[in-house]
Amino acid sequence: MNKIRYLIVRWTDVRLEPRDIPKLRGFFAHKYPSLPLFHNHLPDEGYDYKAPRIQYRVIERHPALVAFGEGIELVKQAFLEVDELVINGRAITSNEREISLREADFGQCAAYHHYYFSSPWMALNKDNYRIYRDLDDFQRKQLLKRILKSNLKTISKGFEYTIPNLDDIHTDGWFQPLKVNYHNQPMQCFSGEFTTNFLIPDHLGLGGKVSRGFGVVKMKKEEYH
Repeated sequence: MNKIRYLIVRWTDVRLEPRDIPKLRGFFAHKYPSLPLFHNHLPDEGYDYKAPRIQYRVIERHPALVAFGEGIELVKQAFLEVDELVINGRAITSNEREISLREADFGQCAAYHHYYFSSPWMALNKDNYRIYRDLDDFQRKQLLKRILKSNLKTISKGFEYTIPNLDDIHTDGWFQPLKVNYHNQPMQCFSGEFTTNFLIPDHLGLGGKVSRGFGVVKMKKEEYH
């Protein structure tokens, strides 16, 4: 197990809907075009495929940024500088902001913890969607459990954490298919819950497009030993 530090900034007198997250991301990408961590596009190499160090959220209907690693100092800067958000072409003045630097346990553990996705989980890419489409219900669940385990490996790399024994990471879940309109294209996503012997701090994301608010994880109160 490891300790990780991450920062959450919220504009608490502004209200948004989850569908506004791409516009929130667009606002910060436009405001800080020379800082790639706000938009994950590198000047020469194109898209940065590392785990996004700045991620966009709507938390309790308030716009929020979640940052870790190199993103923390940049989001502190945004906290000090941004007192107006432009969403849907509308300028929204904010006088109330909240900043929280957190330290949390992260990684493989002995106990099983119960989580749920508070936003749609984009588990499938083009390749494994073709595989998923041709499977029966039991096989689909097995595939999603393997993908979830792979997501844990990916997020661990983002925090520079090496899983001691990947074979001993176990996942089980209850996933419901959910169609989401993304960039005017219907995408196969999932809602649901899962258990795993891996600690994940609240508000971190698993799967695809986590910087845009997909796959946000929260822990449920029950624990399974």
